[in-house]
Amino acid sequence: MSTKIIKDPWGRTVSGGQFGYHSSTGNFVRVIPCGGEGFIPAALRTRLAGRTTQAVRHLVVNYDADADARTEPDARAGVESVHNSVKEILKDVDPAFTTSPEGDYLLDGGNTVVSVLVWWAPDAQAAGLPWKHTLERLVCASLNATFPGRAQAVEQWLQSRPATGPAGPKEYIWSNMAGWAAEKGCEAFFSALWSDPQVVTELQSRLVKTGAWRIAEHVAA
Repeated sequence: MSTKIIKDPWGRTVSGGQFGYHSSTGNFVRVIPCGGEGFIPAALRTRLAGRTTQAVRHLVVNYDADADARTEPDARAGVESVHNSVKEILKDVDPAFTTSPEGDYLLDGGNTVVSVLVWWAPDAQAAGLPWKHTLERLVCASLNATFPGRAQAVEQWLQSRPATGPAGPKEYIWSNMAGWAAEKGCEAFFSALWSDPQVVTELQSRLVKTGAWRIAEHVAA
């Protein structure tokens, strides 16, 4: 575990469960886990309210679509719902905000960019995939495409569990971790995905289709 101290542009140490990074060009990037989607609106309002004294160039709001992939393969309603919720907040913060051609929201005449990143996967429902559109579903779809034999094995294992309810996204993703990368543990499992070129190809393909790749490239610049 890294013990490196990261300070934000105002000299404050990043702590309290938050994470700080520097992009390839030296820009500061802060990741704030909110502890559930119910806490995101308050966190968004708080950060935007503080931008007058602590400017933010680009703020990314991150949700799962949570739509049912069996009936909504493109997660359209879930994605639209998230965007509508964010826009209601932005109306209070800057009634003059506009929308860029890429779908980002521009505040303060374009000085503050708000992007909405919604996790979903464009894959048809199949064995080895949770039915709910989430980050876990996107990763499972990428792993299934890379290692076709795993999907059915995961599905059979989850269906064979005695005295339990239907499997959700967490059960599917951690079954992949436990079955083929147990030595890495949960946190390192996600990081290790980027060390396999075939998995990266599948991940990138889906991230491009969902718009997440464009936002990530902007933040990393």
